[in-house]
Amino acid sequence: MTTNYELMFILHPEMEAEAEEAILNELQATIQKLGGEVSKVDDWGKRKLAYEIKKVNEGHYYLVYFTGTHDIIPELEHFFRVNDEVIRFLIVKEGE
Repeated sequence: MTTNYELMFILHPEMEAEAEEAILNELQATIQKLGGEVSKVDDWGKRKLAYEIKKVNEGHYYLVYFTGTHDIIPELEHFFRVNDEVIRFLIVKEGE
């Protein structure tokens, strides 16, 4: 059964545009490889963080809407945890 998910993640603000694009492409490829489908990616741009994280006060925010089975979630969590450029991430079912 597929579920609609929302994924918000924050990248380090000093990343090059090409590196950000590479992470987005790899994320979309990972979701598709696991049988999911990305419906929309919103680039919210650079914003001030609510509090300092890893000595950083600003981050580049992205919001991704995708569908998939529950099996995708652990793989995506691993994807974000091994990537040092990701400051924070959150995955929720759409509508919660």
